[in-house]
Amino acid sequence: MKKTIIAAMAAVLILSTGQANARDFTLQSAFPDLGVLGTAVNRFADKTREVSGNDLNFRVYEAGKLAPPLEVLDAVGNGSLDAGWSFAGYWAGKMPAAPLFGSIPFGPSPIKFASWLYAGGGLEIWRELYAPFNVVPTPCGLMVSEAGGWFSNQINSVDDFKGLNFRIGGLGGKVMEKLGAVPSSLPAGEVYLALETGKLDGTELGYPALDVTTGYQNVVKNYYFPGWHQPGGGMELLMNKDVWDSMTDAERDTIETVCQSNTAWSLSVGSIQQKDALETIRAAGVTIRRFPDDVLNALRKTTEEVIAEESAKDEMFRRAIESYRAFSDIYDSYVKLNSID
Repeated sequence: MKKTIIAAMAAVLILSTGQANARDFTLQSAFPDLGVLGTAVNRFADKTREVSGNDLNFRVYEAGKLAPPLEVLDAVGNGSLDAGWSFAGYWAGKMPAAPLFGSIPFGPSPIKFASWLYAGGGLEIWRELYAPFNVVPTPCGLMVSEAGGWFSNQINSVDDFKGLNFRIGGLGGKVMEKLGAVPSSLPAGEVYLALETGKLDGTELGYPALDVTTGYQNVVKNYYFPGWHQPGGGMELLMNKDVWDSMTDAERDTIETVCQSNTAWSLSVGSIQQKDALETIRAAGVTIRRFPDDVLNALRKTTEEVIAEESAKDEMFRRAIESYRAFSDIYDSYVKLNSID
């Protein structure tokens, strides 16, 4: 009997200790629940809960539930949210260098992009960039190369960009603006109606398996490739810095490890989903096209101009792009050595 009582008391102590250590966090996404954007954030929350033994509980809220989608960074920084799920390109108006951590036009493949963040110094600069906003970013999902976007009309020359109302953020938006388009940072959840009503002439969002979940194929009939603006990029987990600093090393390690797992998972899943999605898009009467070479050349040239201009204006942008380019030289030297083309 004595042993039974002692065992019972020990079980109660273990249970109460686990409950005392459990932490709950609010986590709102900046995206509607579309494809991998919704699956990835929920997978992160589920895996973090599982790996931590229910000690770290992220409660996921849909876009706009607690804060407007394009105000997630501010809400996390001021503590209205413990955490956010978003895309770094959304914060270009606050930090010119932020888009570089979402994607680099005509830049790295997804694997190369992740390599720069994890092993090439990118993450350190990224976290330094967000520090004044009281936010700690962590890469937490990786998307395969995107499509070039949906267009109401064909793009036969650079002149077709002039006056085009197009939903695109980050550096891609600056490039298209320089070529005469009118870029918009409309939240993803509002794009379908804008396309349907003619407020937008086109949009980019993701790759086919993600795009097909939006229903864009029902209202826009020209789908262009390649995704010059985002050949590789990803999703970010934002944590309030005070909350992050209050965690133990083990808790922070758990979050970062799960995010690394999410990165590998999202890339693997994305790589095998596209064929069926493209068939669905074609079946809806959409013509899949490739940008003409002269259009791509103009986009590339303009991208170089935009990067040079932003580097001259903003110190953190210059540091980030120089970090990427130095890493790229190292990375490419071995890739070229093994090239069989």
